[in-house]
Amino acid sequence: MKEKVKKNKAGTEAEKDPNQKEYSLLSNMVYVLKGTFRFQKSFVFFMGFVVLTSVVSTYLPTFALSAVVDQVTRRVGFNDLLKTVFLFLAGMLVTGVLQSWSNSNIWWRMIDARVQFMMMRIHKVLYMDYEHIESAKVMEVCQKAMRATSGNTNGVEGMMRSSQNTFKVLLSGLTAVVIVLRLSPWMVLVLLLLGVLNYFNMDYTKKNDKKTWDELAPYWRKTWYMQQTMSNFVYGKDIRLFSMKDWLLGKYASLHGFIHCRMVESKNRWIGCSLRNQMLFLVQEGAIYAYLIYRVLETDMSIADFTLYLGAVRAFYEVLQQVFNSLTDMKAQSREINDFRTFLEYPDRGVAASEAVLKEGSACTDNSRNKRLPSLLGQAGYEFKFENVSFRYPESERYALKNLDLTLAAGERLAVVGLNGAGKSTFIKLLCGLYMPTEGRILLNGVDIRCYDKREYYKIFSPVFQNVELFAFPMDENVSMKVGEETDSARAEEYLRAAGLGEKLDSLPKGVKTDLLKIISEDGVELSGGESQKLALARALYKNAPVVVLDEPTSALDALAEYRMYQNFDRLIGKKSAVYISHRLSSTRFCDHVAMFADGELKEYGTHESLLAANGAYREMFDVQAQYYKEGGAECE
Repeated sequence: MKEKVKKNKAGTEAEKDPNQKEYSLLSNMVYVLKGTFRFQKSFVFFMGFVVLTSVVSTYLPTFALSAVVDQVTRRVGFNDLLKTVFLFLAGMLVTGVLQSWSNSNIWWRMIDARVQFMMMRIHKVLYMDYEHIESAKVMEVCQKAMRATSGNTNGVEGMMRSSQNTFKVLLSGLTAVVIVLRLSPWMVLVLLLLGVLNYFNMDYTKKNDKKTWDELAPYWRKTWYMQQTMSNFVYGKDIRLFSMKDWLLGKYASLHGFIHCRMVESKNRWIGCSLRNQMLFLVQEGAIYAYLIYRVLETDMSIADFTLYLGAVRAFYEVLQQVFNSLTDMKAQSREINDFRTFLEYPDRGVAASEAVLKEGSACTDNSRNKRLPSLLGQAGYEFKFENVSFRYPESERYALKNLDLTLAAGERLAVVGLNGAGKSTFIKLLCGLYMPTEGRILLNGVDIRCYDKREYYKIFSPVFQNVELFAFPMDENVSMKVGEETDSARAEEYLRAAGLGEKLDSLPKGVKTDLLKIISEDGVELSGGESQKLALARALYKNAPVVVLDEPTSALDALAEYRMYQNFDRLIGKKSAVYISHRLSSTRFCDHVAMFADGELKEYGTHESLLAANGAYREMFDVQAQYYKEGGAECE
């Protein structure tokens, strides 16, 4: 099937995402109401009460006015007229109180339910395949899904409110039809026609407006990035020393210029829609008054009936407008809910891969799927085996890693080396389960890793990545990666000192309780790049997982300091398995094996000595870097 391709006004081409879901309005309405009922059981009761009291409050004044006019024209006694007025006023007061009570009990329930839907989206972000987090296309789907929970009238909560309004206007409409049909069936048809025209006007406007907002999704993401960049302390030195202020502001202004143009288009579109609606309203008012005046002059219609029918006809037309406006609102909200559900149901390759493994009848059977790891902790260790593993990103035709066969034995030290872009980090992400193989399989103690529960599998690894992410929490919680109540501060301090941050801790009045970053705490501490990497090493030691992975975590250190750090860290982790990754060769001398990657393939594998003897690419790289591992003229052994 040929994919549809559309061009946006920026002149770029965008393929329609094959994963985009298109549900019916009814399906999305049921989806939201079921979810709302799940989060707020009493929502349905209060919604029904709001609908009933709203209908009564809509028609009670019309009937009251008609009854008063009728009694005045019949010249009834003052006391009887006063009783009638008092009766209707009491009814309106009671209805108003009940309506206010039910509204006060439903609005916060809608917001709470929306927050729960928002948590569903956040949960998806936290647990979806890691490779999706690195995909601009998926993040644009996430951006559109955010809009469905971004306000009271958007997507999810908007559908709750529109559903409530729809039930209300339908009940009001049935009441109005009964009254207006007594006046003239033709009047009903005329009002229906005007209502349909109003619906098409609104639907056309909202449909085109949705396209505008969809087009802006990547631009919101870009402006958010620019805001973060310009306000982040990390970029402050570069911005000043490279005089980037005007360049960054220019880019930001360009993005906002595009957004402004689209917003102006949207505003003009709604102005045109409003003008067309006003013309329809004038036609409706003219038709009502002309017909009712004709009936008063040419038939025996009383002034009381004139008042009743005028109010009923106006109410009927307002109900029609509300029905059709509510329908257009719901269609617009339904499109946003389509985006929301598309993101929640965005396919994970890990899940798909597990299904494929099941169908292929591998070692991963129905009984062993989502296998928990604690049963393995009593064994001697973990052996990982890569069998003809290849990986490429979903939107790429080029393999980031291809045809890899490699075994990491329990307790083994493996050095992974190669130039930037060689495939080292891809290998690590596959080993840690962040990526799933496009082809081939990875075995843990003989079982495909796709058979294991992902969160259980993650417990195996203590990783230290090149880009260290610090959180605006106390230092000990940054080490434990747990809340304060679950953090062993003494243990965190022990590993911080072991990682080389003893002097830093001694200089801080609050020690390990010192907040990091200045985002939440004004007296928060900013760590240098080297200090951040040492904290990450302490984090890996604290987790105490059986497999330690260091993905170029010492890039901020010089070569000799890196060498010493690796040696010290290797001593601290004891008999655990370890994988050291670097484009420098600091770790290769004390590792059991060395794997050299280039162009996404494993080019050389063996011990440090055997690879030197082979006089290949590894020997060439080692000879170039050997000068960095000399101290006082002697090569570090």
